[in-house]
Amino acid sequence: MRTPSLAPLLAVFYGCGFLAGFNENLVNMALVAIMGDFAVDAVTAQWLVTGYMIAVTVVVTCMAYLYRRLPMRTLFFAASALSIAGSLGGLVAPNFAVLLAARLVQAVGTGVFIPLMMNVIVDRVPHEKMGTYLAIGSAMITVGPATAPIVTGFMVSGLGWRSVFLAPLAAAVLLAGAGSFVVRDGREPVASRFDVPSALFVALGVTLLSVGLSEVALHPAVGAAALAGSAAALGAFAWRQEKLARPLVSLAPLHRRVFWPAAVLVMITMMTYFSLSVMAPLYFEEAAGLPASTAGLLMVAPVLANASAAVVAGRVLDRRGEWPVLPAGLGLATAGLAVTIAGVLAGSVVAATVGIFFGYLGTGMVLSPAQTAGLRRLPDELDSHGVTLMSMAVQLSACLGPATYIGVMSAATARAAAAGAPAAQASAEGFACAMAVAVAVAACGFAAAIAYARFMRRA
Repeated sequence: MRTPSLAPLLAVFYGCGFLAGFNENLVNMALVAIMGDFAVDAVTAQWLVTGYMIAVTVVVTCMAYLYRRLPMRTLFFAASALSIAGSLGGLVAPNFAVLLAARLVQAVGTGVFIPLMMNVIVDRVPHEKMGTYLAIGSAMITVGPATAPIVTGFMVSGLGWRSVFLAPLAAAVLLAGAGSFVVRDGREPVASRFDVPSALFVALGVTLLSVGLSEVALHPAVGAAALAGSAAALGAFAWRQEKLARPLVSLAPLHRRVFWPAAVLVMITMMTYFSLSVMAPLYFEEAAGLPASTAGLLMVAPVLANASAAVVAGRVLDRRGEWPVLPAGLGLATAGLAVTIAGVLAGSVVAATVGIFFGYLGTGMVLSPAQTAGLRRLPDELDSHGVTLMSMAVQLSACLGPATYIGVMSAATARAAAAGAPAAQASAEGFACAMAVAVAVAACGFAAAIAYARFMRRA
């Protein structure tokens, strides 16, 4: 049963989850304007998205430690302060370097919010209801980045790109005010040592991974070297966690057959989701030639579908288990991406938008059920570590997805332009190639979801 204080507490943290997701795609609709104002190319500008994701990933990796070591109230207000500072920095940034620094500060702040929300749910909600409560959180996490293009599209068109930082600034201030009344410390912090090398290994590994994926298509040697360095750094991180008596994050949940496949499905689902949330605005603006405000409007229905699917799927999971929710969701997402490609190649914005709708619908059906399936069967002592690993899976996907798809799109667009295609056509062909990679990823996820759901029926 819920305690009287749980509902307002969760409302605040659900709002924090929404804000964290919103900030992930905060600048997507503004990238074209930023590129013009600061005279940077698409690959450089994309670091406003990729750099944000890297910083969030590092923070998320540290959350198992931070959640045990610091009071909840301290974590919450520190994160709020950093989010506010980053938003203010974006409003006044005089050049691209300062803008990027502001995004990184913003990322450190909002990076705390999602795992903190999930930890509160896992700690305080009965396991038989966890699917529903995590589904609401998942809806916030995914609706946030999906809503961002809608809101910021109008803001960029009417007020300029700097105005996009006004929304997260106001939201962070309001959440901090509400949190001052309901966020309380309900547990005793546990003294432990922060392992700096582990955090550095993650930072280096994720950064090199993003560089490698973005460069491998255009500069194969550089991309391959970066990917090799990433594998070495992340491997060193994993090795160190296994050897330490008190690791930064325990990998014990990954040794459980009910957990690690769920984490893989989360990664695949989020890569599929980010293929749409990052790439669709670029398609609408550059290939279809639509204004940012119109592009934002076209994302309304997919956003609502994603949120609704997340909540419904969470309730279904609580009642029926993993079958058939997980396979159905990824199957629908795969089909939606295929329709999107067909629409783009046929020059039909309507067909492409329909495909995007079903892609959002399918991913909404999978994220929360996959997280719940892995987390609710963990022992209590591994809960915070499981939440951290699931959050890491989400954020690694947020790094993998945009970097991979932007790299593929850039290479394919350049080839089409070199072959004499008009700019809009070249952009459309680049987007279609990126979506083809996303279809392959989603199809692998569909097969994995079938195997995992069947296993869970027998477990």
